[in-house]
Amino acid sequence: MKKNNKGLLFGFAVSIILHFVLLGGAWLFSDKVILEETSDEIYEASDVVADFVPELDENTIKNVQKIARRHVTQIEIVPINDGVLDKLLGKSRLIARQVEDERLKAQRKTIPVVKNPATKPKLLYRTPVPYPEEAQGEVGTIVVCFLVGYDGVPEYTSTAQSSGNRFLDSAALDSCIKWRFAPAKDAQGRLVRCLVYIPITVKP
Repeated sequence: MKKNNKGLLFGFAVSIILHFVLLGGAWLFSDKVILEETSDEIYEASDVVADFVPELDENTIKNVQKIARRHVTQIEIVPINDGVLDKLLGKSRLIARQVEDERLKAQRKTIPVVKNPATKPKLLYRTPVPYPEEAQGEVGTIVVCFLVGYDGVPEYTSTAQSSGNRFLDSAALDSCIKWRFAPAKDAQGRLVRCLVYIPITVKP
C-alpha cells in the first residue's frame, strides 16, 4: 500500500511539473492564447504520466477512504457561549489597541522637536495635583518640563526646577502627564513636538 501511495504521489508531482513547464513555455514563446498550441502536448504528457501511476486495487481505495473518514470524524466542534466569545473579542480589541499604541509611539519619534515653534502648545485640559500626605503640610513650586507630542499628548514630564520636596515633585509629575495640549506647529503649519515649561504650586 505504501508503495502504491508513493507511486501515486510521484506521478502527481511529475504531472504538475510538466504542466507548469509546458504552460510557461507557451506563455514565453507565443503571442497567442496559452492553450491554443500546447493542448495536444499537455494531453500527450498526461498520457505519459499515467503510465507511471500504478492502478489502485479496490482494497487500497477502501483503506484510503477509511483513513480519510477517520481523520474527519476526529474533528470536534466546540460551541462557544456568549461569555467566552465576549472575552475572546475583548482580548482581540486589547491586542489591537496595543499594536496601535506601539505604532503611534514609533511615529512620534520621527517628528522633530522644535525649540521655538511658530505656534506654541496651548494647554487645553489639566487635572489638579493631589496633595501627598507625605509632604506633611509643606507648600512648594515645581517647574515641570513637558515634551508635548505632535498630537498634544505629553510624551514625558520631568523636573526642570525642584520644589525642594521630593513628594511634591513626584505628585506634580504624576498628575501633569495626564494634561493635554493643542499641539505646536512650525512656520509651514506642520505639527511638531515641543518642550514646554510650566511652574506648578502644590499645596494642601
